[in-house]
Amino acid sequence: MVGEIIINCIEGTVLLVMALKSDIETCKIKNRLTLTFITIGIITNSIIYGYKGFKNSLLGIIIPIIVLFVLYALKMLGAGDIKLFSALGAVFGAQYIFDILAYSFVAGGIIALFLVIIRGNFKKRIRYLYNYLKLLILTFKFLPYTNFEDKEDGGKFPFGYAVFFGTIVFIIVELDVLKNN
Repeated sequence: MVGEIIINCIEGTVLLVMALKSDIETCKIKNRLTLTFITIGIITNSIIYGYKGFKNSLLGIIIPIIVLFVLYALKMLGAGDIKLFSALGAVFGAQYIFDILAYSFVAGGIIALFLVIIRGNFKKRIRYLYNYLKLLILTFKFLPYTNFEDKEDGGKFPFGYAVFFGTIVFIIVELDVLKNN
């Protein structure tokens, strides 16, 4: 069991490093990268766990798409980030993707808080969020939260950082749990 998880952790770490590099350099996570690791995850889990591993990888791919679709539709999260979560779901499987999502969003919240404090725009960002939510509630119209092309917004950062740090924490915690069992 531990050996199999270590294989997943190595695959996931390689994916994370490559995705973070891509996100930093181009503000995009390339389809070629995510599709490669989706394939690797499916093959690895199918070899190790058979049909259950195949099914687990497929569910790991689908869950982030379903769970994160609303954030994508509202332009709060990019498609590359969702594809990255799907690739991580293929590698780690459906049983772990919710943990990876949770750790990543906590990491994203910490990074966002840190950035608004450093940038000195905490009040501005809270006001922007408040006005967005108020408009959403009053008009029942789902408008984009942000324009990803606007580099002067001051409220964005590559979410690949959050996915990287959140998943690394997940890997460390998971390996520690396995070690102690």
